[in-house]
Amino acid sequence: MRISINTLTGGLFVGAVLALASCNSLLEVEPRSNADLSTALTTVEGIDATLNGIYDRMQNVSLYGRDMLAVAEALADNAQATNKSGRLNSEARNVAQNTFGTAQTTGTWQSAYFAINQANLLLEASPKVTTLTDTNRRNSIMGQCYFLRGLLYHDLMRIYAYDPGVEIAQQSRGGVPIVLTGVNNQDQIAFPARASIADVYKQIYSDLQTAINLFGRNASNSASVPAYGNLAAAQELLSRVALYNKDYANAVKYATDAIGGSVKLLDATSYVAGWRAPRNPESVFELQFTALSENIGVNLSLQTTYTTLVRSGDRSTTGGFGDLVPTTAFLTDLRSETATSGQPADVRSQLYELGTTGRGTAFVECTKFLGKNGTINLDNVPILRISEAYLNRAEANFMLGNTADALTDLNTMRTNRGLSARTGLTGDALLSEILRQRRLEYAFEGHRWFDLKRRGQDVVKATAQGGGLPYNDYRILANIPVNEVSTNRNIRQNFGY
Repeated sequence: MRISINTLTGGLFVGAVLALASCNSLLEVEPRSNADLSTALTTVEGIDATLNGIYDRMQNVSLYGRDMLAVAEALADNAQATNKSGRLNSEARNVAQNTFGTAQTTGTWQSAYFAINQANLLLEASPKVTTLTDTNRRNSIMGQCYFLRGLLYHDLMRIYAYDPGVEIAQQSRGGVPIVLTGVNNQDQIAFPARASIADVYKQIYSDLQTAINLFGRNASNSASVPAYGNLAAAQELLSRVALYNKDYANAVKYATDAIGGSVKLLDATSYVAGWRAPRNPESVFELQFTALSENIGVNLSLQTTYTTLVRSGDRSTTGGFGDLVPTTAFLTDLRSETATSGQPADVRSQLYELGTTGRGTAFVECTKFLGKNGTINLDNVPILRISEAYLNRAEANFMLGNTADALTDLNTMRTNRGLSARTGLTGDALLSEILRQRRLEYAFEGHRWFDLKRRGQDVVKATAQGGGLPYNDYRILANIPVNEVSTNRNIRQNFGY
């Protein structure tokens, strides 16, 4: 478990001016830590506390506590809202201004920029701490900061900006603001404009390549401890970023580097057990939720969002609400390939079970998150799993015309999930199956919406679920928070809002 220290920092987000107007500083360390405000960034303890604070902030509901996964699923076509609590109904119907973080006290935009500011402060302070004499430790701290900043900037781009190569020019307002200088008091808050899409991607590449270089100097840094940024995580994330950027050669290169690390793909006999373990063995980077104080609770956690079950196979006890469940179309696709027994051959289908009637009508629900740390609603969240590296590489190789290599990675995924290898797939059929495996592999982990968006594809839903969303609809991008736009006159709101 991480040191139990939280930091509260403000970046460019103008809400900080309003929400923290009574604070003397935008960097606060809770009294239970031994580091106070004056030493927070001047001691090794303070550096560790602030770094842990970034991971703590990423647990926010508006980030990886829920929204980066569940809202992304609600907006796309894997899931439907059940209306058992009323949550995520608007998101599932793609209602304008009901997307990332708008229902929370701290939205995704603000939470991400707060965390980015913490990283900025650490990058500036770490080289100046004379007692931080362990070079490997310093490289690891700074590598984690660059890695996390790159991850957060890419998440912001995925939500608020068009992806490279599929931009609608007449509707695009650019990327997101780039802030690389730390802010620790209100006087330092800047009001930058949105950078271009290309410039933000350039910065993300720089951050991740720097992280890779720093991690690479420390032979002990590996994904064997996936709770922290590490070499394989930075490599896999850069593979993802390159795929979004239509930079297929680098998507292949960095995916290959990540696959060469210590984390390996599970086979069909181990896959479900991996999800039931406290830490998923396929995780290259996994956000840890272990302390009781980190439990998001019965209203907003991923477990309660996805299922009414407390334990797999036990329909006698109701826990959560099961607000977001698989669509019939998704389940039909997941179960479309059968074994000789007539049962679904795809081992991933075992993670979808009939829920309880304790909240009303029973639905088949996703059970990837089931309180694996022994406490209901307390789950680690895999952010990067090694399977993504195979799928990134397969898609990128296809786009490069390397169809044999693409088919090899596709079949690796298929056979490790209990399906038979495919032969002779080429052209659109091969690409379609690669994208299909990506959909099945990452359902309810927050990929589907962003995968459709980065490829410029329409979202197709049943009429009862809102009818979907054509790609040229302005709602493909989330609205920038009102406080930001109204206070920062350099910010242009997204088209249509």
